[in-house]
Amino acid sequence: MSNSKRNNDWKTSSRNRNIKDSIYGRGLSKLMNRIHSVSSIYILAGTLQILLGLTVIAVTILGYVQPLWLSTLLTGMSSISAMAGFFLVYHTVSKMHDPNLLLRNAMKRVMESKN
Repeated sequence: MSNSKRNNDWKTSSRNRNIKDSIYGRGLSKLMNRIHSVSSIYILAGTLQILLGLTVIAVTILGYVQPLWLSTLLTGMSSISAMAGFFLVYHTVSKMHDPNLLLRNAMKRVMESKN
């Protein structure tokens, strides 16, 4: 077998589908591949959690919920929810600027290419 033929054995020909083409072919996986980052989903979820929590607090303080015990319960639960949303956004933003992120991503790419 010639040297050029042996070197081309490990390459995928243009007629054959690549493994990544079959993984990211269609549907939800294609959308997730386009987002490129899960952190944007976390930031969006945290922001919505903060907004909904503060909206429920505003509604109960304005007096639209009549029984006092129910408005107190809703205010407490939505306060905890808003604090969890603030923590989620803070944690996600602080992890986005991690100094070891470049090294970690490079190591992940190396490990995925070996498998």
